[in-house]
Amino acid sequence: TVLGAMASLAMAATSAATCTETAPCSREGYCNTGPSFCLWGLCNEDKSFNSTSCWPAEGCSNQVVEFDSSSDLIAIASYGGNPNTNPFLSIFEPNNAVIEDGKLVLSMTYNSDEDKGFGATVDAAHTIEYGRVTARIKTAAVAKGTVTAFIIRNDQIGDEIDFEWVGKEPDVVETNFFYHDILDYGNSKYFNVGADTSADYHDYTIDWSPDAIKWIVDGKTLRTVNRDDTYDSDTKEYHFPAAAGRVGFSIWDGGNSGAKGTEDWA
Repeated sequence: TVLGAMASLAMAATSAATCTETAPCSREGYCNTGPSFCLWGLCNEDKSFNSTSCWPAEGCSNQVVEFDSSSDLIAIASYGGNPNTNPFLSIFEPNNAVIEDGKLVLSMTYNSDEDKGFGATVDAAHTIEYGRVTARIKTAAVAKGTVTAFIIRNDQIGDEIDFEWVGKEPDVVETNFFYHDILDYGNSKYFNVGADTSADYHDYTIDWSPDAIKWIVDGKTLRTVNRDDTYDSDTKEYHFPAAAGRVGFSIWDGGNSGAKGTEDWA
């Protein structure tokens, strides 16, 4: 989804190994100005014009977002840099994220050119480095191949904590985490929620501290991963996500991803 969506953003951008002063911010190999390229986390500091080209991280704040105001969600290109005014950003075009009846609604439309679905990604304007996040979610697990995600992720470092749901198992939630984008199948654990997650809302919580991650559903802790248990004796590192990131929600077409493993999973 990310690579396909970048095409529309890149049309007015410059492709370069290192960005110039007039198009200072690098995102996925393209250079341009504005929040779509300069937002912390999307912007690649190593390839940008200088060390101050990318916008600084907004930082974390205690916040409750009800999605009862149109300002709670805006297209990233319109973002002025105040996360308190606009707490969530729709990242891609076409924009398949809207607020309806006090709810954030993500949809997936059919892309006839690529013969697959084009979904939506919404990221928090605030960044987070440890904390507790709860989202009340009704998933899109209504058809095989559809993937719904609630994540905390740093795109540049590759640290991630997530809940994911796939269409073929609407009563199951996957809990997972990544350290520096290292794929470790042992990090993924599945749990039966006891209900069709696409039929009603449930409260999903990621509780992330320097010492542990907890995945919680409707107040019940399903899983805890302690940092001490992630130590890798070969690399002498703790493979525990510790980089600041953004809370995000997405829907995407895993059934037509082009990767057999992903398609079988979804």
